[in-house]
Amino acid sequence: MAAYNSGPGTVQKAVKRTGYADFWELYRRNVLPKETRNYVPIILAVTIMAKNPEQYGLASVVKEKPLSYDTVKIDYPIDLRLVAECVDASTADLQDLNPSLLRMTTPKNEAFELHLPAGTGKTFQSTVASIPVDKRVWWRYHKVQAGETLASIARTYHTAPKSIAQANDLDDEALAPESRLIIPIAPGKQSDTSTYARTITHYKIRKGDTVESVAENLGVSAKMIRTWNRLKGDSLAGRRILLVHLPVSPVARETQVASKSSRKASSHTSSSNTSAAHKTAASSPSPAPTQTASAGLGVVHHRVKPGETLYSIASSYNTTVSALKKDNRNVAVLRPGMILVVRDVR
Repeated sequence: MAAYNSGPGTVQKAVKRTGYADFWELYRRNVLPKETRNYVPIILAVTIMAKNPEQYGLASVVKEKPLSYDTVKIDYPIDLRLVAECVDASTADLQDLNPSLLRMTTPKNEAFELHLPAGTGKTFQSTVASIPVDKRVWWRYHKVQAGETLASIARTYHTAPKSIAQANDLDDEALAPESRLIIPIAPGKQSDTSTYARTITHYKIRKGDTVESVAENLGVSAKMIRTWNRLKGDSLAGRRILLVHLPVSPVARETQVASKSSRKASSHTSSSNTSAAHKTAASSPSPAPTQTASAGLGVVHHRVKPGETLYSIASSYNTTVSALKKDNRNVAVLRPGMILVVRDVR
């Protein structure tokens, strides 16, 4: 657990330094990060409490119902983004339903039980059948929006209009809104339509890492990693640190946009009200009070740190776990670097 939280290298160094391969001895000697020293006891305490609810006054706690889902057994790798497009779900939802996946793709050479939103198992199987098995890590589905053309969609995915037309047996370029298109993408040429956090994360390069493997692990595009770090190829030889902007969750992105719009609207309202108040003051013996609209929605974007839990985050912001889940699409699994929406409940 300590190695999971702070990395195996950190724990190995602590063991080497002290000669003790025992967590509690390392704890007493204060050779592990403070966050890790708190992380392990929290997990153990929660385990003990869950196994002995009566002893800790938890017998009357009403448990949340487990998430309902469909299970589909697959024996091929597939990108979770393609799965999401097949069942009209978000990638975040699929990550919550499949917490064992540390990457954006399912295992390459073994069977895997893929969990899907309840009621979508058959939809997934019928929809994904149109994508060749050996292309399911690369190819995508696209829902056509009003005004889009083959050329504009091709630019988005860095592919050719002719390739899209052939894959979908299109005779002309007229596209019906809401229709779905198969998007054939050459390996390594995926488009980057993600939104990234402004905060820079320093990724410590490990033995065997390449640009492609780091991109796959962190859920970002290899192209963006090369851009941020001025790299040309796939090798990371001679480098110790990569600068990375982690993906922002869809909920956080939508809230950021809403928050910006609200601030603009508030600023406009405030200016209008102030102007109106000045006019009133000029024509009235006693000046009327100026009203100012709220400048924000009381929303904070919290970047998850290793070892944090929904409970610890909720406590630090004086909110509840239920409120956090509600504002973040019932997120169940936290990953370091994930951006959460936290609303002011005061």
